[in-house]
Amino acid sequence: MSLKLKIILMTVIPLVVISYVIGWITINQSQSLGVKEISTFRESMLTTKEQALEDYVHLAIQSIDYLYDDTSRNESELKHQALEVLRQLRYGNDGYFFVYDEAGFNLAHPIMPELEGQNLINLKDSNGNFLIQNLLASAKAGGGFHQYLWHKPSTNEVVPKLSYAIWLPKWKWMVGTGLYIEDIGEQIEGVKQDVQTSINHTYIAILVILVSSVLIMVVIALAVNLHEHRIADERLRELAFRNVMLQEDEKKYISRELHDCVNQLLVSAKCHIELLSKELRQNGSAAAGEHLQKGETSLVKAIKEVRNISRNLRPSALDDIGLNAALELLASDFATSQNIQIDTHLDDFDDKLLPEVTTTLYRVVQESLVNIEKHSQCRNVDIILSKLGERLQLIIRDDGKGFNVSEALKGRGIGLRNMRERIEFIGGDFEISAEKERGTEVSILLELSTIIMERNHG
Repeated sequence: MSLKLKIILMTVIPLVVISYVIGWITINQSQSLGVKEISTFRESMLTTKEQALEDYVHLAIQSIDYLYDDTSRNESELKHQALEVLRQLRYGNDGYFFVYDEAGFNLAHPIMPELEGQNLINLKDSNGNFLIQNLLASAKAGGGFHQYLWHKPSTNEVVPKLSYAIWLPKWKWMVGTGLYIEDIGEQIEGVKQDVQTSINHTYIAILVILVSSVLIMVVIALAVNLHEHRIADERLRELAFRNVMLQEDEKKYISRELHDCVNQLLVSAKCHIELLSKELRQNGSAAAGEHLQKGETSLVKAIKEVRNISRNLRPSALDDIGLNAALELLASDFATSQNIQIDTHLDDFDDKLLPEVTTTLYRVVQESLVNIEKHSQCRNVDIILSKLGERLQLIIRDDGKGFNVSEALKGRGIGLRNMRERIEFIGGDFEISAEKERGTEVSILLELSTIIMERNHG
């Protein structure tokens, strides 16, 4: 597992766990609060219904109080008149009042008059609930409520009903009324749906926040990782370039030492050998002269080899007389050794370019010629160094057999990659194009404003 993936997992997993725990607690709390809210809502609705029923019954009793308290008239007549008053009372769409005696006989039922005169003491609803018995018990206990199932006139359905009844001890009547409470169930279902919808929205919101947070953390981790990679790559390239420039300085030092010290000593030795050889020839020692001649030949070869090594390490022309002269000398030596026609077109940039730029351009040309020698099988080479607007352009072109650039860059060879990295480090653009049997072209572009010494010191 890569370090990047480990960092992402170490960041994401705690976030997911914490979000899950928070979400679980939130949803459970929401469900618990929802249950309490529904229970509170139901109790509030029932309390409101109960208070309304109690008020209706008391109003009904008040409407017959004058008859109930009348002692001057016949009780049967007073009762008959009171029942007529109660039959006429209405409220809402389905509100009415009913009257039962102690034995369970219905005395007044304005909605279902066919029940009047019947003994309903054993009447039960579909749930086995004894309606009249329970209402009589509640009424005799000082007034009370009772729930049961009953026929609703307006909808012709059997629905839950809440009734309230009080007891009139003088006449031994139970007077009561009821309200249909199926709307409470409907409203409670609506509240349940609202609560569940709220919980679902909470769950979705937590999920969206979790997913968004994970994505943000992943993006941040990737961005930080990419930034660190870029910084590391930049530092690595800088280190590599510094290493190359240190190598160039070391080569320059060794080249100078070979040219100024070792080569001078060899030249001095050669001069002394020449003098000694002339002296021996004059004195007639032919054998000694022959040995000296061989030694002189070997010394000449050594001097030439030291000069070649010195020049390959660091051409003195690059430091002494500039980039153009060094490139001309490099091209001349290459053309002579490889029997290839080289044309150079070099604008004058001497004394303007930064030393590291001069070295980089020279090494790129040198590496390109090495590649041409090894692979191109060409006959002609062009080296062009020119000013293109506010840019410096370097082109190395041959008419050789060409090659597949992408395969070459993917291969094990590091020459092309080294050239690209050197140019990119000094802020340039490096391009190479090639076609089989149609040659190869290396093209380099550099902004003059970033590579001239006046800019560097200004």
